Amino acid sequence: MYQRIWSWMVYIFGLTMQALWYCDYNDKVTAGSLNKTQYSGKWYFIMMAADSESSLLKFGAVDSAIFLLTPMQDKGKLLLRGEFRLSDTLNCMPRQWTYHISNKTEEMILEGRPGQKTDIFVKDGNDYIMLLEIQDEGMEKFKRLMLYGRSPSLTDDMRQEVEHRADCLDLTALLVLQQAQPPCEIS
Repeated sequence: MYQRIWSWMVYIFGLTMQALWYCDYNDKVTAGSLNKTQYSGKWYFIMMAADSESSLLKFGAVDSAIFLLTPMQDKGKLLLRGEFRLSDTLNCMPRQWTYHISNKTEEMILEGRPGQKTDIFVKDGNDYIMLLEIQDEGMEKFKRLMLYGRSPSLTDDMRQEVEHRADCLDLTALLVLQQAQPPCEIS
């Protein structure tokens, strides 16, 4: 009887440890060590997960999105320009952001939003990149995981990985861009 109880305890402990290990990822890139040349260029916004449906609302109107990441002359800054194709009008809506990177922080800091931290995760031989944006102070609080790819296509494996990581991060809302129309042009 004691052997049976011991076996069950070992089994449950093993499952618990496997579940904890299963959510441990080692693909984080610190902002200070980011190879700006390697990750420069075009990126397609493909999918995101968030802590609530309300965090996804402003992205629901987007059919497709393309971004251009460019290092700035100031070595501690990156410029991210984006073109969003809206689902209802099919018009393109430009936006741009400046990120500050430093060896002093692991995250990128968005200019004008010092409370927002952005972690970087690199996937599949640098063909995909995930950004985890967290803002836990101020009026707008959110946590969202955003997937970008060098092409607009999403593999089943990558989708499953984003869904799993979202689950590990307690992100319950998912959005995959429709991409019914070609993305806007950006250069």
